[in-house]
Amino acid sequence: MANLGKKLKKTAEELERQVKNLKAISEIDSWDSDAGREFRKRAESCQGKLDAARKRYATAAAALGDKVVDVGGGYADKVHAPAKDYASDLNRAQEIADAALKEAQTAENDKRDAGMRLADAEDDSKKKELEDRQKSADDVVKAAQEKIEEAQRIRDAAAKRACDAIDEVISDDALKDGFWDSLLDDIANITGIIATVCGVLSLLVGWIPVIGQALAGILGTIALVMSLVGFICTAVLYLRGNADLMDLGEAALGFLMIGVGKAFSKIAGKYAGSVLKRLNGLKSSKTPGVGAAYKRNRQKLNKLGGQSFLKTVSMAPKEFGKTMVSPFAELFTKGGWKGFADNARTVFSMNSWRGAKEGVASNGGLLKSVSLVDAEVASSLKSIKPMAASFPEISGLNGVKNTVNILTGIGYAVTGGNIYLDENTRPAF
Repeated sequence: MANLGKKLKKTAEELERQVKNLKAISEIDSWDSDAGREFRKRAESCQGKLDAARKRYATAAAALGDKVVDVGGGYADKVHAPAKDYASDLNRAQEIADAALKEAQTAENDKRDAGMRLADAEDDSKKKELEDRQKSADDVVKAAQEKIEEAQRIRDAAAKRACDAIDEVISDDALKDGFWDSLLDDIANITGIIATVCGVLSLLVGWIPVIGQALAGILGTIALVMSLVGFICTAVLYLRGNADLMDLGEAALGFLMIGVGKAFSKIAGKYAGSVLKRLNGLKSSKTPGVGAAYKRNRQKLNKLGGQSFLKTVSMAPKEFGKTMVSPFAELFTKGGWKGFADNARTVFSMNSWRGAKEGVASNGGLLKSVSLVDAEVASSLKSIKPMAASFPEISGLNGVKNTVNILTGIGYAVTGGNIYLDENTRPAF
């Protein structure tokens, strides 16, 4: 603490020198021109903010202290010593606590020794002496605990004084954020929390029959919109000098991660849909006279089922790119918001909830209904499984489920990664 106080004090002293330099420059009248007058005007306007910064550093340095002043003496001297800066008072509290701990450890050892001797003592007077030693040791431990509590009180009181001094100097000076900066910062924080909560919920509800896909779509859109609003607020704060590049980067990355996570879920749905479409085509073409169509669908299915997930996302770059962009594009298209409205109608329909309940029941209950993939993809996989059993010669179909799960898992991981970007959910240490 004292070393930190020294650094703050040096910074305050350097700022004081710069304030004096600016003051000297602003008082020069020999540079009598438009440029000179403008320069002096700017120098004068900077003095107030620079002096406010100096005052902040100086106050923080004084509150923390730049060296440790040792009180000396015994417990009573340390307890009743007048308060100084945080570093000195913290040192005083630590000395009290260290001494109390040492006393308690000595007393515990003495009590343990008396207890061992008491077990072998036969003389009543000796037993009484050892019991008195145990009681005396207990009293010392109790007193030590009280001393440690007093040390904590000194520490906490010192911390409060330092905090109050720093809060007072920053509460209303030239560097304090204005109303709009505070409002933008609050909006960015609130939208970040909403985006994180909705993003996580969108991952957890997609499996619900009938309403799951619609509910996940609504929550995903809300998360994306809130993340975009948070990014815009952070960008404005950055331009005004009240946010750093890291804040801006995290806001942009959070927005992108929610959209990309949503896109991977769409890719999983398109992939499962393509396999089901080919299977349906294969089933309908498995009749005399259409052998070419059957052969073509079989080749396509072997290719689809046997390819890795990397091949799945790279087989059609144009389509992949279009899918990646689609969650973001939907925010700015009429069709995207029409889909949001359709999802809302589905979610707020009693028939939909009735269908969801019946779907869960038909799946064998709630536990058996929960799935990694959303309802649409799960429905496709459910249709694919019995149809694939009819075509054992298409060995590639065995990998369809794994590919879908990997694609969905990537979407979950990307969206869930946004949780760490939110400082409200990030671990403190």
